[in-house]
Amino acid sequence: MKRSPPTPFQPPRRRTRGSGGFSLVELMVSSVLLVLALTGTSVLFVESNRSSAAASLRYRQQALVDTDLARVRRLNDRYTCSSGTCTSLGTLELGKNDFFPLPTSSAATGNSTAGNSFEALCNSTSLITPLLADIGAAPSALTTAGITYQIDPNNQGQQTISEFGTNVTRNLHRYTITYTNSTSGELLRRVTLVPTTVAWCP
Repeated sequence: MKRSPPTPFQPPRRRTRGSGGFSLVELMVSSVLLVLALTGTSVLFVESNRSSAAASLRYRQQALVDTDLARVRRLNDRYTCSSGTCTSLGTLELGKNDFFPLPTSSAATGNSTAGNSFEALCNSTSLITPLLADIGAAPSALTTAGITYQIDPNNQGQQTISEFGTNVTRNLHRYTITYTNSTSGELLRRVTLVPTTVAWCP
């Protein structure tokens, strides 16, 4: 029987590069990349939340401005001078004869005392003064939400018209309301209004 030659001794094989676990350098690089990815995700998340909060605040402020402008327009459109003195009847619906004093047949000029007072107001810059007092200061809902508003009565403007061959200067009786974000100074709304009763000024 023939014997097979003895197998020569072979030393154990060394692990080749990459055949085992990760090296320390690879673990450190992976950790750094993971930290950078998490940091970027956190920054995006925070910025997204901040943008969402800012958009929500702006939407809430615009809604409050809309509500307050509805209040102001209601007072503006129900501003009457039918008694010769002017006031806003914000809860009442007014007819076309409720905005100005009616003339009387007994007056020599066809006009009443109240009508004369109304005409004098039309020719002055104080016709809208009681209306601005009725509108008043900013409601607490606005100030709580960081909104300030300013009423500018000096934007009345004037126009010159010809009456019986004579040029007469008339005031337009307009005023401007400006709503501003008190924190950022951002202009939220600016509206110029004219009371309905002005249409009956001579």
